[in-house]
Amino acid sequence: MVALEGIYKRIGHFGLILLLVFCSRTVLAQSPEQLADSLLNELSRQKGDAAKVDLLIEICNNVSYYDLDRAITYGLEGLALSKKIGYTSGTSKIAYILGFVYLDHGNYKEAAERFKEAEQIAEREKNYELLGKISNGWGSWHYMQSDMFKASHYFSKACEYFRLTNDLKREIQAYQNLIATLGEIESYDRSIKLSLEILEKIKPLNDSLQIAFAYNHLIIAYLGIDQSTEAAQYIPFLKSFLETTTNVAFAADGYYTLGYYYEKTEDYDEAISNYETGIKISLKKNFQPAYISLSLGRAYLKKRDLKKAFQYLNEAMILAKESNTMDVYYRACLPMSLYYSEMKDFEKAFEYSNEYAKLNDSILVSKTRQYASFLEASFENNKKEKQISELELSNTQNELTVVRRNRALIITGLLAVILVSIFGFLYRVSRQKHIISEKDKSLQQKQIRFLEQQQQVVSLQSMVNGQETERTRIAKDLHDGLGGLFSTIKMHFSTLQHEQPVLKQDPLFAKSYEMVNTASEEVRRIAHNMMPEVLIKLGLVQAIQDLCHSISAGKLLQVSLQAYGMDTRLSSSTEVMLFRIIQELLNNIIKHSGATQAIIQFNRDGNRLSVTVEDNGKGFNTAESDGKIHSGLSSVENRVNYLNGKLSIDSQKEVGTTVMMDFLIQE
Repeated sequence: MVALEGIYKRIGHFGLILLLVFCSRTVLAQSPEQLADSLLNELSRQKGDAAKVDLLIEICNNVSYYDLDRAITYGLEGLALSKKIGYTSGTSKIAYILGFVYLDHGNYKEAAERFKEAEQIAEREKNYELLGKISNGWGSWHYMQSDMFKASHYFSKACEYFRLTNDLKREIQAYQNLIATLGEIESYDRSIKLSLEILEKIKPLNDSLQIAFAYNHLIIAYLGIDQSTEAAQYIPFLKSFLETTTNVAFAADGYYTLGYYYEKTEDYDEAISNYETGIKISLKKNFQPAYISLSLGRAYLKKRDLKKAFQYLNEAMILAKESNTMDVYYRACLPMSLYYSEMKDFEKAFEYSNEYAKLNDSILVSKTRQYASFLEASFENNKKEKQISELELSNTQNELTVVRRNRALIITGLLAVILVSIFGFLYRVSRQKHIISEKDKSLQQKQIRFLEQQQQVVSLQSMVNGQETERTRIAKDLHDGLGGLFSTIKMHFSTLQHEQPVLKQDPLFAKSYEMVNTASEEVRRIAHNMMPEVLIKLGLVQAIQDLCHSISAGKLLQVSLQAYGMDTRLSSSTEVMLFRIIQELLNNIIKHSGATQAIIQFNRDGNRLSVTVEDNGKGFNTAESDGKIHSGLSSVENRVNYLNGKLSIDSQKEVGTTVMMDFLIQE
């Protein structure tokens, strides 16, 4: 069953998504059903329309904890009434609550419409508290769409709004959501750091639910980096809290986390027990049970209870299709393939293995689409440059025509009016001819320089495009070719090991399996370095942040990143070029500078982007290097020219080097 380990980190933290919604609404001190019944009784006695809207807001919020369809009915009733009486603040509040209910229901389109409606009113009224809640809602929306870059942006924005209104409790909740996002992109070290920091703020408040959220994050993060001993210290509190909590979403996710912990520590009976408790809660309240069904099937498969494994894996696939969470469906295909392999039905095993490969294919399709967009943008840019050249040439010809016409008029006027000044006239004509000649020469030289620059740009574009295309092709070949082959070999090794138990004691077999595994990881690392997946999915800032963390982990050089105004992503071709520039500069620092610290800064203001890379290395004499630029700096210079940017280098011996680049970004 070794092949199952490969999907641990890809699905182990998915339960965190359930935290996002209920962190953002009111935490209840009593049963939601009891409180909703009490509010409904009060609604029947209420006569004022505005007061009815306020009650419907509370009813919608509380009923959503156990019946989403009824919650939507009450919410729409309150929304219609608030609009009818012109109660705008009530409209914004109930639209915000409805946005979350639709989000829980899986209706992302309606959720987005309600968030937009609430946001427009809150911005007009400058209601920063509600804007913070809505930003939290947008973060949850993008999280569920797997757009972690925008999710983290909105969660950070929510933190700022809550800090502005001195709302520490909600600021903590927004930070919890940000931590969940870090867990989703497997940034476990940062997730642990933020969770420990936030715990220091939570403990004085005695908020057991928020402490449970933080512990839940810490368990998932520590398991993500294979530190189950560290995770174990938070298990007793989580168990105790789950026995008393009324928060259904957290209960489902908490039992999933406990199951995940015991599965990682190979206590499959405990894992299955907690998964089953979580699935009962999920199915009862319809809170995304597909994830836990998948985990339960995986645990039974590891326990070699093939009948139960098939039952829950098949159930996960059905639930995933019904809720349109196709990522769960595709991830379930791999353990289902292993199940059929154990059953010796290799045709079915191969069929599900191919189905699982569709997930990887979709990523490749996305890359291809982005590359096609890049080519289309390049074509349009060349066409515009050609039009500009033709226009400039036409303007030059018009200028020459005007100059000649003026000259003829001057000559005719002088001949008609000043016959006595013939010598002066000849002098002025001669002088005018000289001026025109110099102007013609100047224009010709400008045209020659322009054409030379155009040729250099075309050559540079061809070279850079070729390099990136080749990198992408090699990365794809490594991932799909050798990567797939190694996965198949590992599966065969695993099957052979189970069929021939005596091989477990064979050191040659163990060594061979270890070497195959090492080779597989090396192929994956090389493919990632050639075209990082995080650059395609999350963008430039996150990709460079990961690069900084990777280098800093080596302890020889500590690299930090500061990014301002980079909330909106750049075009894919620009992001790739900037990533390669930073990558090359960091390689030069490591190889030649002897530096211990480096800082990367991105400052964007509108369509202007400034990038600075500094180090505290030994520096060099820039004057001596003129005419013989190092090959690494030459590559950087070519890529900066490709983006029509400006490059300057300031270096002092024994002080360090600063590389500054300025770009004009074309939206």
